[in-house]
Amino acid sequence: MTFISLRIIPLVVAYLAIVPAVSFAHHSVAGFYDETKKSEIEGVVKEVHWRNPHTVFEVDVTNDAGKTVTWSIESGALGVLRTRGLAQEFMQPGDQVKIMGDSSIRSDNGMFARHILLPNGKEVILTAGAGAVPYFTAESEVDILEAVYDEDVTAAAKESADGIFRVWSTDINDRTSDRRKMFNGNYPLLATATAARAGYNSTDQALLGCTQWSMPRIMSNPLPMEFVRSGDNILQRFEEDDNVRTIYMNSDNSEASIEPSALGYSTGRWADETLIVETSRLIPDRIDNLGTPFSTEMHLTEHYSLSENGNRLDYVLKMSDPKTLSEPVERPRRWDWRPEIVVGTYQCEQDQQL
Repeated sequence: MTFISLRIIPLVVAYLAIVPAVSFAHHSVAGFYDETKKSEIEGVVKEVHWRNPHTVFEVDVTNDAGKTVTWSIESGALGVLRTRGLAQEFMQPGDQVKIMGDSSIRSDNGMFARHILLPNGKEVILTAGAGAVPYFTAESEVDILEAVYDEDVTAAAKESADGIFRVWSTDINDRTSDRRKMFNGNYPLLATATAARAGYNSTDQALLGCTQWSMPRIMSNPLPMEFVRSGDNILQRFEEDDNVRTIYMNSDNSEASIEPSALGYSTGRWADETLIVETSRLIPDRIDNLGTPFSTEMHLTEHYSLSENGNRLDYVLKMSDPKTLSEPVERPRRWDWRPEIVVGTYQCEQDQQL
């Protein structure tokens, strides 16, 4: 993402993350933090790590015994910050800050930050939706940080937009987003799949790292994606994981000769203006953050349809798996076209140990 200057007005309200309980960022924070138990600390910023899968910073806090304790604070993905057109300079090492957020289930000195009060008295709100109201400051004083994007990027995107071949973005401020309903755990499961999900450990430390997203779960991620032409085929580029999926439009390959992979083997066709994609040969994985499994027999059918004005991409996913689902399941979502957005570089860093 290319940024230019940001104009700060009296109170900074920067929405950097979506509500943790319904988050589909690189890893779900549900299971790591208790949103019903809040913590509030004051201290000095020690380190700031602007990175994916989630931004992390450390704060030195002096406890009641006079001892300095370092708190590990997690917030939203760097990619989410980018889609809001927000720079990273609002907080630096050495700053005296106050922070309120959800207490860590795994550590006495951990938190998922929701609000930060900066040294200059400006508040940063780190959640969207109903929780996006000031905590440290009076609501009557609220002014929004104005995000400014590169006008050349916007102009180029408007000039090159061609049907579905453009960058598509998620409206993460929309609390009714169908993206959050895609993989909500409400499936017609066979008994074996129900038992497998019951044994899933959502607090596995490995989930904090840079594990690869698979189909179909990657379709719920909040970061930008785009379609680009590649000869006769179509590439679907995701900012999440820097993933690239090939959709073969004129494939004569035998499906059985294709090695299974996290994204599977996808073939596409056009039906009027709708792109229809069939995917198989998937490595068994989980559908959602609840640990719902799927098997090698999972088959996906996707429909991508451009709205009449070209500003929205409607999507329907149909999942069939005779080893997991007692009947096929359909899930919808949509993306919006924001010409100021590009697909950025993810570059996930592995060493998050909250």
